[in-house]
Amino acid sequence: MAEAEKGDRLPAAERKRLKKEQEAKARAEEKAKKAAEKAEQAQASGKVEEKLEDLDPSKYRENRIAALKRLSDPYPHKWEVNISIPALIEKYKDIEAGAHLESEIVSIAGRVKNKRTSGAKLMFYDLFADGVRLQVMCQAQHHEDGDFEEEHAKINRGDIMGVRGFVGKSNKGELSVFPKAVKLLATCLHMLPKDHQGLKDQEVRYRRRYLDLMLNEDVRRTFYIRSKIVNFIRHFLDSRGFLEVETPMMNMIAGGATAKPFITHHNELDLDLYMRVAPELYLKMLVIGGLDPHDE
Repeated sequence: MAEAEKGDRLPAAERKRLKKEQEAKARAEEKAKKAAEKAEQAQASGKVEEKLEDLDPSKYRENRIAALKRLSDPYPHKWEVNISIPALIEKYKDIEAGAHLESEIVSIAGRVKNKRTSGAKLMFYDLFADGVRLQVMCQAQHHEDGDFEEEHAKINRGDIMGVRGFVGKSNKGELSVFPKAVKLLATCLHMLPKDHQGLKDQEVRYRRRYLDLMLNEDVRRTFYIRSKIVNFIRHFLDSRGFLEVETPMMNMIAGGATAKPFITHHNELDLDLYMRVAPELYLKMLVIGGLDPHDE
């Protein structure tokens, strides 16, 4: 009674504020109750991967480690691959839309870039390897090895998975593999950024180059282009009689004009060594010794 009288004595604005707080608290409790019920339903139906995407990164890692410990074979010793994804695309790109080559069984492996579900009996993966993407269209009617839902509940974005099945095209004409068996080969313990988000933070890109290579195709392309340039220069010089040599990176004396060298200590030999600033000292020795022309 006293509380009611005290409430009546409060200003109208204060009573209005308290009423709003009570309503907001009631809505939050109702929302939390519905979220708990939804989580229980997801756990019962095996749709844990959808819940994982909503967790913060640290909790995501904890859940993935816990799931990894429950697996009987978390890191399989062997998975036979009989064709690469680029070779598969090149070989079967001309088959007709809707066609299934059930007599030709392929075995591939790659990293899962995306996972989509369309009901309990149909799942799609974007499998990425060797710089190209391939759709994996998983239908329960074709699954032969283990329980369909249980096997696919283990796999999430970022994981490396093995797929064995036949090749075909969807009704929309997209080249796909229709698995008879899938296997988790390596678990990704960290939540990957999604494709539409990308990885833009420059510091993260340089500190975690593996993540940069996973998500940014232009970075992968740079590595391939650099390798081709180096090979072209090597073959160009080799075809003209140049001898490829390798000279020491660390010297006992500092060389390279007035540049200040990097100094380190060799513990086993108890020597101070200097990183070379310029390579010409040893290359000049090769010229004097008669190994000319040469390149490094």
